[in-house]
Order: sequence, then C-alpha cells, then structure tokens
Amino acid sequence: MIEADVKPAVHDQVLVEGEIDGEVVGLRAVIVNVMPTSLWLGLVRPDANLEKLRPDQPLHLTFRRKGAAMVAASTFLSHLGASRSRLFSIEWPNDFQLVQRRAHLRLDAQCPVAYTVTSQSETGSAGLTGRGTTRNISAGGIQFVVQPGEVTVAPGDELEISIGLGLDAVEAGAEVIRVEEIAEGRARSKASAKVPMTFIAVRFISVSEMTQDKIVRYIFSLQRTRRDAVRKPA
Repeated sequence: MIEADVKPAVHDQVLVEGEIDGEVVGLRAVIVNVMPTSLWLGLVRPDANLEKLRPDQPLHLTFRRKGAAMVAASTFLSHLGASRSRLFSIEWPNDFQLVQRRAHLRLDAQCPVAYTVTSQSETGSAGLTGRGTTRNISAGGIQFVVQPGEVTVAPGDELEISIGLGLDAVEAGAEVIRVEEIAEGRARSKASAKVPMTFIAVRFISVSEMTQDKIVRYIFSLQRTRRDAVRKPA
C-alpha cells in the first residue's frame, strides 16, 4: 500500500510512455476518473499515436509530485468514447516509487556486460577491462555482477560500458555509484564457503538518446514476453 496523499487522483498530470512502431513515445495525460482496478486518462491534446496502443501493452508512468516524482508500471486496457486519440483506460499501476527526479523504468534482466576503466583511481588503472552480467537494467544505468578475479572498481570510477541486448548491443559512459561484495550461490561442499560475488551499480553519464531508446524498447520487449509466458495456458 502507498500513502493516501501519494495515490493517483483525479486531475493528476501523468506522462505515459510506451513503445509504438518500434520507438518509445511519451503521451501527456490527465487522470479523469479513478476506478477500483483502473485509471481513466485524457490526453492534453489529441494524439494519433494513442490509437496504436493495444490491450496489455506495457506502459511506464511518471506522475508529478511536489518536490519529487512518482513512477510506476502499468498496461493499456482500452480506448474510451468515440475518439480513439483522446481518452483511454489503463490498469491500476503497481510498484509505485517516489523519486527526487524523473526515474527510468528498471527491470531485472541478465545481459552480458563488458567494461573498460577510463579513469585512474586507487582501486583500478585506466585501460583495464572486465566482464559481467546485468542484474537489472534501465535507460539511466545498470547493476551488474562480476566473478572473483575481475577488475576491481570503486564508487566514483568512470567506465566505458558495452551491454548486449539480445542480437543488439549498446555502449555508454558510466560512473560507479555503489560496489557490494556478497556471498551468493551454492557451496561446492558443506565445508566450503559460498562464492563471493561483486555487485556494481553504475549510472550513465554519457549516453545517446538512441541508446536509451534501444534500452527502453528492450525492456518493453522483455515485459511483453514475460507477460505472455505467464498468461499462456499450460
């Protein structure tokens, strides 16, 4: 549950983002009705892109809040009324998060990562390289895990990151914001300890709009695939 003053309400402004014709499109809307399991929205201006949304299509929502923003995930339900370019309904959002600035939709995903240290620090030298696998990914940054023996980094280090997205790959400059050592996985024997893993969280500091768009489209694709797999009859 979220606090009452944080819940979506009539007249709230919300940015609705979804993938349309292979590109991420933003629709600026206002909540016109709050239902038990859905929200009714109206666009500030009619937009033909709205007509292209389909039932169960993943959406990312950003609500305006004083001094912050509230982000959440949802899905498109249906168009409302005679005009398919103005009014529509969406599923009641889930996973509400209050953030101090606009957040990016983040999703758990395992993608190959290659990184090169580009800044000199006490823990690593510029030019050293390593590899890992993402734990989660967004258009604003990633968290990835590396095996013991890979290049050590520390908060503040800058990296050049390459991320595999299915058959595609993207590159971005990133800054390390958090490094955690966690014992994870099954031990090889009762006497042996769990294998230590290093989790590295980075935010992108040099990334093109095209790269961010590819990441968001990849996230929407994963959401759609996972939703279809859950709903597919056994």
